[in-house]
Amino acid sequence: IVIERRDTNVDPSAEDDDDLGGDGAVRVAQLNLVDLAGSERVSNTGAEGKRLKEGASINKSLLSLGQVIAKLSEGITPSTGHIPYRDSKLTRLLQNSLGGNARTAIVAAITPSDL
Repeated sequence: IVIERRDTNVDPSAEDDDDLGGDGAVRVAQLNLVDLAGSERVSNTGAEGKRLKEGASINKSLLSLGQVIAKLSEGITPSTGHIPYRDSKLTRLLQNSLGGNARTAIVAAITPSDL
């Protein structure tokens, strides 16, 4: 789910609505909610068929997300190196929220795996 809001930087001292004042910049806020349930180990779940394929796809997306976050945390930017946003649909969808001047928080609910 993506929730987006756009605001124009408005000068509150402007006398009429036609004069926006300020610098005219547009501020965009996005909230991305991603459910990655089902990314367990295949040997533990015994998944077959479509569930197996879905789990493998989720695991690939998580790996790609980890690689993107690792590159960004190293200080690599698109102008100084390659950031693999296009390796999965998940990282492609989250590209605006991960890079640039975005503020990102990741909340994860993780259960311990069986030993």
